[in-house]
Amino acid sequence: MPASSGLRTFVRRIALVAFVAGLLPAAFAAAAAPASELPAALDALVPALMEKHHVPGVSVAGIVDRQLAWTRQYGVRRAGRSEPVRPATLFEAASMSKPVGAYVALKLVEQGRLSLDRPLHEFLGRPYLPDEPLHLKITARMVLTHTTGFPNWREGGWRKGGPLPVKSEPGTKFTYSGEGFTYLQRVIEHVTGESFEPFAQRTLLTPIGLTTGGFSWRESFRAIAAAGHNDRGEPMPSRELYREANTAYSLYCSPQEYAAFLAEILRRDRSAPHSLRAETIAVMLTPVIETPNPKPLVRADGSAPLSTHYGLGWALDRTTRGQRVRHSGSNGTGFRCYCEFDPARGTGLVIMSNAVGGAALWREVIEKLGAP
Repeated sequence: MPASSGLRTFVRRIALVAFVAGLLPAAFAAAAAPASELPAALDALVPALMEKHHVPGVSVAGIVDRQLAWTRQYGVRRAGRSEPVRPATLFEAASMSKPVGAYVALKLVEQGRLSLDRPLHEFLGRPYLPDEPLHLKITARMVLTHTTGFPNWREGGWRKGGPLPVKSEPGTKFTYSGEGFTYLQRVIEHVTGESFEPFAQRTLLTPIGLTTGGFSWRESFRAIAAAGHNDRGEPMPSRELYREANTAYSLYCSPQEYAAFLAEILRRDRSAPHSLRAETIAVMLTPVIETPNPKPLVRADGSAPLSTHYGLGWALDRTTRGQRVRHSGSNGTGFRCYCEFDPARGTGLVIMSNAVGGAALWREVIEKLGAP
């Protein structure tokens, strides 16, 4: 190694350590931490953030060159016990379930079994909400862009089956909604003639390698699943197990399995039977409606969102360095997670944590270290 190259490497590492300690500005650390050094940077930063934010366990997966490149695990599955977080440890993906559901729906659109712009009730064969005429205008595109007009959840939750209002004219306003994805799931189940879980497993999850987890709880998960924790890092006193699949929030998986899903979107070869066509991926990642972004992420590379839109299932940031695609997840059972990828560079990152403080943790990781 030439002396100048060795010196540059030494300077980068010193800068990285100093940055993690809070001694240098983000821009300098960004120049000092290329993608190849991100795992080591995480090793230096994440344990301190876990203590700061009361997070017992974290698992991270990185994508480089459009494929899983590395993983990192920290802490334990449950506070007070010794079982460590491992690569196969299952977390709740929470709302990061929605992009997986979007992919399944778009495959049905490609096959002509569903339409982005034909009202969903026509595929269901009946009104979904008998006493809400506005919902008859709702399409799959509106669900995937969160413009149905539905609230996130009806009062008392979707299982109660209570009234579900349409609060704005469908297609006109961004209103984040899990109810919309639940509606789309019911349509998918009617169109395919089977429950969502086995259909998604056969047509997408198994082909991409997401085989340890799934959309509904299995007893085999107990041996490898993380427990959720509150904002003090204490195990939740009770935990709801999602025994019925809901594409809005119920996916159990590891970060490396979710990274396999991101790699599927990023791969250039679209010839596999389960893969969406390149033009469909392009439509998925095309901005449709602008959304509020009250807490934009200002990253180590100095980039920040110039605007945020929703595409089909994904939040899309237009930044000073190009497009960034992202989604986060937050379940009431005590899990927080985040993922992002760069379609042009073929890179990405998945962070999953087993505590409420994980939201603050992943924000600090992205702001201080960026992504691959």
